Amino acid sequence: MTRVTSDVCVIGAGPAGSVFATRMAQLGFDVCIIERTRFPRRHLGESLSPGVVPLLESAGARACVEAAGLRRVHSVSTNWDGGPATRLDPGAQGAVVDRGAFDAALLAHAVASGVRVLQPASVRDRARTPDGWRLTVDADGAASELHTRFVADASGRAGATPGRRSPTGPRTIAIHGYWRGARLPDQPSIEAGEHEWYWGVPIPGIGYNTLVFVDGQRLRAERGTPLDALFRELIGRSSLMQECRAAELIASPTTADATPYFDDDCIGEAHIKVGDAALALDPLSSSGVQKAIQTALAGAIVVNTLLRRPESAGAARQFHRDSVRDASERHRAWAATHYATAASHHAGDFWRVRSSGAPPDAAAPTAVALQEHEPIQLSPRLQWVDIPCLGGHFVEVKSSLRHPGLDAPIAYLGGWELAPLLRKVHAGMTPLQVAQAWSARMSLDTGLSIAGWLIQRGLIERYAAAPRPEIRA
Repeated sequence: MTRVTSDVCVIGAGPAGSVFATRMAQLGFDVCIIERTRFPRRHLGESLSPGVVPLLESAGARACVEAAGLRRVHSVSTNWDGGPATRLDPGAQGAVVDRGAFDAALLAHAVASGVRVLQPASVRDRARTPDGWRLTVDADGAASELHTRFVADASGRAGATPGRRSPTGPRTIAIHGYWRGARLPDQPSIEAGEHEWYWGVPIPGIGYNTLVFVDGQRLRAERGTPLDALFRELIGRSSLMQECRAAELIASPTTADATPYFDDDCIGEAHIKVGDAALALDPLSSSGVQKAIQTALAGAIVVNTLLRRPESAGAARQFHRDSVRDASERHRAWAATHYATAASHHAGDFWRVRSSGAPPDAAAPTAVALQEHEPIQLSPRLQWVDIPCLGGHFVEVKSSLRHPGLDAPIAYLGGWELAPLLRKVHAGMTPLQVAQAWSARMSLDTGLSIAGWLIQRGLIERYAAAPRPEIRA
């Protein structure tokens, strides 16, 4: 049996796996990817939210992915809260893509960065060793023994490593099929039905993908109905295909689990989970690919810390665990709010259950119009807390701000560490003086922008008549 070694073994070559592997190679590690299927492969998740391209740019992968055929989205047809409408995006920040080409481009970029790939390959057995893992890998009919210091599970919902998944929403199944023909829609569409919701995506070079999201119990109740017939019946209730009656399905429809969850065991002493292996978002957000890439980039810093700064291992693991849990909760609340919007127009358990737990309407942060020369002070509601944060290459414990105007404590804003900046803010200064006090670190315009952001969220407020004690980190 051939013996192979690596610093890091990544299981799965989707966006999370390829981006994580690329970043680890850029950090100087010997990285190997194990991927069970050949590329290109068709995969759901063809809609890319606006944050995807900037994230890929930060990983040095924008050019190769643009070449994979991204199609910018200028508008989305909606019928969600009472009537048809068109949501315009003049900046075309979102995109749709052929996931086969997209995933292959990211994997090629990983290879160009020095990552080794075993494909098609699968892990037959694994065992912990004193210095990492011993994996038995089947690749193209031959077995090899891979010794690695660290394993990254990027295998998606399949889950290559044991875990403790906690659902964050009702069991949801996506029934989907690809169409071809004349007059297919050229823009994405989202629509709320009576007991389901619909999503349509034009895929460059392939056709039009239509998805119906139904409750898992409902699908079990329909077991006597052929899936093809059920799919056509459900699509017929929507407006997705109204203008293209002559279209035909490229292949029989299939189902996919779309239930959101997070994994309590997303990190350990010698393993980490990124992408859908760590958390799956409600498909309503269309942010699965973006979140996968975010967890991959952050996860690489976490693993770099574990392997090179073991004294900070506890903080690194806490950061990853907390960030996965917090992201899951934020997206759950967001999805529940949007389901509640549709629930106001559609009765039934499908909408009621999914809108459960929607946060109450909260007043938006007061936009205090402070002039550049008006005295200000730090809010007395500001608190400093020490939490693990992402640095350039390592997880570090930083003094972070906690305030009712923030969703979570923050240590950085626009790449600038806040603690040393706010030490220079004294009661009675003006926003202009604050920005000038920061001028040794940044431009005046940048300083005014950061001060404005802090004012908008109430972290900096109008100077009170009686000065209050200043907060010190």
